[in-house]
Amino acid sequence: MTHRLPLAKLSLLRPFSRELHERGIDPEPIFESVGLTEEATLDPALSVHIMVITQFIENAAIAADDSFLAARVGSKLDLGGWPNLADAAARASTVGDYLSIFIAGANDVASSATEYLNIVGPKAIFGETRVFEPTVLPAQNDAFMMALGWAILRRALCDRLDPSKVTVTVCDPKVLPPEFDLMHPIKGDRMGFSICFPSSWLSTPFDAAPAEKEHETYLGAEVVEFVHSFRQILISHIGRGGLSATECATLASMSQQKLQRRLAASGTSITREIDFVRQKLARDALAGSDRSISDISDSLGFTDPANFTRAFRRANGLTPTEYRRLQHVQGDETS
Repeated sequence: MTHRLPLAKLSLLRPFSRELHERGIDPEPIFESVGLTEEATLDPALSVHIMVITQFIENAAIAADDSFLAARVGSKLDLGGWPNLADAAARASTVGDYLSIFIAGANDVASSATEYLNIVGPKAIFGETRVFEPTVLPAQNDAFMMALGWAILRRALCDRLDPSKVTVTVCDPKVLPPEFDLMHPIKGDRMGFSICFPSSWLSTPFDAAPAEKEHETYLGAEVVEFVHSFRQILISHIGRGGLSATECATLASMSQQKLQRRLAASGTSITREIDFVRQKLARDALAGSDRSISDISDSLGFTDPANFTRAFRRANGLTPTEYRRLQHVQGDETS
């Protein structure tokens, strides 16, 4: 344990502010709740105690009513959006290079933790150790850092990435979205996160291609077609109660492990695809029919309307009733 004051650049909160704006949520009250202003995040030199950052992210997840907020932000963060990430992307030739350069520059943005990359035979472990014990459970902070590390691996490995060979440790696995289920989430303590993966991945070339090209490579035509076909299967069976992973594999005429691998190649999972189809059908039914919330809930295999309402609000930011009302208002305006 060191005696450094645990500080972090306030600019680290800009991706969260941007995400809240995209969701139609004013971040200013959340900044005010921790004694900050959104404008202050524009100052690249301003640092604050890490617990202020931690509390803001926790408050943001509550305001967004989304326990997966930080993981979502970390997963889609532009790797060139931060100076130390951009520097690593510009200089790295392999995944190992990228992580090493990122770790070397980490203290420039935060003195609250020490990042590390350990290699133990066939396993590599990327993570951080905090220099103090947080007074607030840093669940969202862990989820963000873990998702960022995963985004780095995903960018480099593309369709060669196998989530079943990864183990992640965070202080609260419940804040990780369903697509991380294949990575065997483990509950750790408050002192940092870690991602354990095959050390052979470190030698994988790191392509500093634009995000658009990267996305096209990652989601090849074959993958897109497979996911589309799987969704069509789910649409035909989603209303028959809760679909298990085993049942989904049977419907897809393949083993559960093979189905998981095929979906993981496109960055998704069985659970995520079930949720995706349920929400799509729910939105279509709410916007295009006058069916009751209870009827729609039953048809999508939810155990009761309350569970349906919670799941819908978590995925769409509105309750089913609010979403239907909004669709009707927009329809009236365009008619």
